[in-house]
Amino acid sequence: MSSSLSPAGTGRTSGSDGDSAAADTHRREKRRLSNRESARRSRLRKQQHLDELVQEVARLQAENARVAARAADIASQYARVEQENTVLRARAAELGDRLRSVNEVLRVVEEFSGVAMDIQEEMPADDPLLRPWQLPYPAAAMPIGAPHMLHY
Repeated sequence: MSSSLSPAGTGRTSGSDGDSAAADTHRREKRRLSNRESARRSRLRKQQHLDELVQEVARLQAENARVAARAADIASQYARVEQENTVLRARAAELGDRLRSVNEVLRVVEEFSGVAMDIQEEMPADDPLLRPWQLPYPAAAMPIGAPHMLHY
């Protein structure tokens, strides 16, 4: 008489214990395969997420490089404009000094000649030369190329 212990360890013997052990082994094997498949899917999801993150890093680095290049370009343009403004301010100061000198000469000439001179102390605030970006009249009304302009 052969006897086997039941999985519960009660010491009972049964002919169906072999079937029960095979069923348990089958369930464990099935569960192990299911766990392996679940782990494989989890690894795939992780890899996909990692790939997406790597792509996003590359995209952000490229965008960062474009923004940095644009910022450097703007800074360079700003430096050029600032330098040009410095030159123009110096030129305006020089021209102001020349105007004052000419006005002094005109005053002396006016004093000694008795002829009234039209002496302008300062440049008028509405002088269009001080605002070159604003035309004195609309561009459509400008008589560019009018026949009287070319007449000698």
